[in-house]
Amino acid sequence: MAASPPNRKRRLAAAEAEAEPELSPPDALGALPVEVLDNILGRLHIYDVVRTSALSRAWRRRWESLPTVDLTRSPGVAASDVDAVLLRRSAPVRAFRLAARDPSWFVDALHDWLLYLSRSGVQALYLWFPTPSFRLHSCLFSCRELTSLDLEGCRLPPAPSGFEGFQNLKKLHLTKVSLPEHGDKALAALFAGSPLLEDVELMNALLVGDGADEWVIRAPNLRKLIMVAPFPYAGRVEDLPRLEEGILCGPNYAKFLTGMAHVTKLEFVCSFMRSTEVDVVEQLPFLFEKLRSLVISVNFCRMSHILFMFCLLRSAPVLEELDVLGQGDDAQDIDANDEFLNAQSTNDMFAKLHVVRMKKVACLCNEMHFMEFVLNKAGVLRVLSVYPSSGSTCSNEQTIITEHPRVSPDAQVIFMNRESANNGYMHTSSVNYELETIRSGTWLDVEHPRKIHRLDLDAVDQQKQLEKVLLQTQKEGKKRNEEAQARHEDTKRRLKFCVAANEYFTSALKYLSEKSNIPIPPFPDSSSVSSSSQPAMSRSALTDPAVRSADKVQEDSRVDHDVVGAASVRANSPEPEDHL
Repeated sequence: MAASPPNRKRRLAAAEAEAEPELSPPDALGALPVEVLDNILGRLHIYDVVRTSALSRAWRRRWESLPTVDLTRSPGVAASDVDAVLLRRSAPVRAFRLAARDPSWFVDALHDWLLYLSRSGVQALYLWFPTPSFRLHSCLFSCRELTSLDLEGCRLPPAPSGFEGFQNLKKLHLTKVSLPEHGDKALAALFAGSPLLEDVELMNALLVGDGADEWVIRAPNLRKLIMVAPFPYAGRVEDLPRLEEGILCGPNYAKFLTGMAHVTKLEFVCSFMRSTEVDVVEQLPFLFEKLRSLVISVNFCRMSHILFMFCLLRSAPVLEELDVLGQGDDAQDIDANDEFLNAQSTNDMFAKLHVVRMKKVACLCNEMHFMEFVLNKAGVLRVLSVYPSSGSTCSNEQTIITEHPRVSPDAQVIFMNRESANNGYMHTSSVNYELETIRSGTWLDVEHPRKIHRLDLDAVDQQKQLEKVLLQTQKEGKKRNEEAQARHEDTKRRLKFCVAANEYFTSALKYLSEKSNIPIPPFPDSSSVSSSSQPAMSRSALTDPAVRSADKVQEDSRVDHDVVGAASVRANSPEPEDHL
């Protein structure tokens, strides 16, 4: 009996809750699938996410179970607020993104957060720091469930003994990250311990102690590899059978091509290419059997660059798209004329080449020879787009190239009026900024490497402009035709009026002649008058505005003359009543 009153109170509270009317409107946002709702909330600032707890009772603790914690969409968040967000959570954190702008985080708070994330089973981790001086805690290697690791501007700690790698890691992006002593071996061990790795970006990654021993990249499932740095790496790449996209920008990087036989899209920037790299490519024991798109930067003033480009072209029998980026207008050390270029070609070169884009063209002789060579050899070429560099004048060269004979009947040569500002990629990642920095020859230590590039819309803009001009021309032509038709109809009406007036005055004179018994010469027929009075005119003369204006003046003067003659006859003749 002692337990009955509390039970009765609980039953009454439940009955009152069931009988309570629904005062709030239906929650349309809460009715969405959980994955969609998490995606929406994951795009908001953390403060806005926490404020959703005030929407309704169902939303009171919704933010605590959100799998993503994004702290990159704000100028800054207090460390105490981050502590509160992590400690109040009722579900593990699956994705954590942080832009560490506050220096006070770098010592204690961030270490605690990494330790918490490693214990909660974080899968995606992104950390950005303004300067590469902060050293991460070794608990980073305890995040065994990581599938994506993206670090910018920091130093990695040495891996603890017994570390076997990230078994689930698929994406690894290291931008301005310094690896500790023997960093080459640490990086090679990281690759070897991540068998599922598919996407790798090394952007200015500094390997401390690199160069003593050669290290190897072993990643059998790798699909995308980007290596961009102003300094050489001592390592090499083992065969990558699933590689689809490769970007190599830096000195002495040609050796990494030996493992990219299966790549389908390749970009190679040889701004700092050494002379020995040409021999590396000439000795390639394979062909790029799947390479469809090639982006290469070439200085046509250096013969080593031209030879390197032809080495790649000879090794790409199924190439469909070729982007050649010019690199300056220095004095040419040799003339790469037609005889030289023909000696570098093979029978199957350009067999499937459809599109060629020449960017930052300075209209040098070697560049002109190469464009003529492409038009002479590419049998299925469709478009050759030329983007002159800023400040270069290519009026005469444009005429030469556009009028040059071509072996492909469908080939079109398009000269753009301004230099393309894009480097050939459509996404807006930091890769674009680093690549553009390399191509320009400057290596800047910026605070934040994110930079949005314009899309390569030169051809689209030109097409839209041509469509506008064509539409305006059609409208003007239609308007001129309508005006000509209106003038023609007006001339016909005037001519008809003149014929009718002539007939009226002729009949009036005949009547007066009969009544007054005054003989007058015979009048010609109105049809003959109209036909004889009008000289024979061709179809072009009828449509000539000057001829029509002269005819109009003649017709008006003739009508006025007839009116004056008729009036004088009527004035000199007696009235019919007096005659009678």
